[in-house]
Amino acid sequence: MEPKNFAVIGHPVGHTMSPFIHARLFALCGVRARYGALDIPPESLAASLPRLRALDGCNVTIPHKRAILPLLDGVDKKAAAAGSVNTVKSEGGRLTGFTTDGEGFRRALEAAGIPLRGKVTVLGAGGAARACAFEAALAGCRVTVAARAHSLPAARALCAQLNRAVPGAEAAPRPIDGLRGPADLLVNATPAGMFPRTDACPVPEETVARAACVFDAVYNPAETDLLRLARRHGKRAVGGMGMLVRQAAAAQEIWLGARFAEADLRRLCAEASLEMKKKFGSVVLCGVMGSGKTSAGRLLAEKTGRPFADLDARIAERAGESIPQIFAGRGEAGFRALEREAVLALAPKCGLVVAVGGGTFLDPRNAAAFRARGAVVFLDVPPQAARARLAGDRTRPLLRGGEAQFLRLYAARRAACRAAADFTVDAAGTPEQTARAVLKVLAPAT
Repeated sequence: MEPKNFAVIGHPVGHTMSPFIHARLFALCGVRARYGALDIPPESLAASLPRLRALDGCNVTIPHKRAILPLLDGVDKKAAAAGSVNTVKSEGGRLTGFTTDGEGFRRALEAAGIPLRGKVTVLGAGGAARACAFEAALAGCRVTVAARAHSLPAARALCAQLNRAVPGAEAAPRPIDGLRGPADLLVNATPAGMFPRTDACPVPEETVARAACVFDAVYNPAETDLLRLARRHGKRAVGGMGMLVRQAAAAQEIWLGARFAEADLRRLCAEASLEMKKKFGSVVLCGVMGSGKTSAGRLLAEKTGRPFADLDARIAERAGESIPQIFAGRGEAGFRALEREAVLALAPKCGLVVAVGGGTFLDPRNAAAFRARGAVVFLDVPPQAARARLAGDRTRPLLRGGEAQFLRLYAARRAACRAAADFTVDAAGTPEQTARAVLKVLAPAT
């Protein structure tokens, strides 16, 4: 039997995780299928219909979720009410539209133990916002749709449509900067904070502080500024990967009648998050002194076209002193404080190759900061090889205590790096061999 053919359509689609996720879902349900990504500009959407009819189905993402509605042969009741389509099923060339975004949103909340009830504030008025707002209204929530000034007309139209479609709904539009009072759930359905503009947060801190729980539909990066802010205030906070995976699973239920175990979906969320960090996040090289992080890191940066950042160099630059001078004047505690500041500045950045100090991950907060948006690779080297590489090096203040001191440092730092790493590579060879080994573990999963 020939494999079935599916795709995601959008513009642009270079950042999509859908092919990876659907390939895993096809494997879980035992279906032979291919899944591609089609970059279709808005002006070419209508002309692409013959191509879509030749598929068995497709997913629809920005900017086509609403524009595709009048082009379809049929639309599911829920998608028609929401005015948004993210899944299309093709049967005999007939295209029928569905929405699984709301289902993915609800299931992701359920998996995280967050109830969909009470007062829900949805940020944004686009396709994802429509899906989340409708799902919340269908669950009996009081929905506020908050938008920037230029999107307020769309927010008003969305609320009017929601109030007509859902009996008893009392959805109300608000400007984002006019949000007041608490919310049981704050939902970000805007692109704020999405790769590559990862330094954006859709609302000020006081708005986050007033929410009981926070959901961010952004999945790239997995840890957004909004989520970090929410957790800093002790809020339960959930990122968008769970929604992305579960809406994909709901799409395969429509296409194939498939069913998936929750344990499998949880594992897929973790796999997809790691794959996304490999593809878009920074590559963070850790290891003991003498593991070759800087040499291999520079080579890796050249091979991948990523900028290279050395954490110790950043610390020295910020302090205006060399590392030995920092230790001499401020001691190890002073150095670690500067290191922590440098980590907080560097960890949120994406797309870099970063070499961290041998003791950086002795502070688990540093490891967590880099793991949130990057793939951490441990360069493992035997103690004798590390010691040989450091012979004659007088620039490392912590290596002046002799062999016993070195072995204590080696054991503690190796354990911390192993615990923090997503991947481990053998770094006993040349820097070139190490860089190639890192490239191998970072290769896209098949």
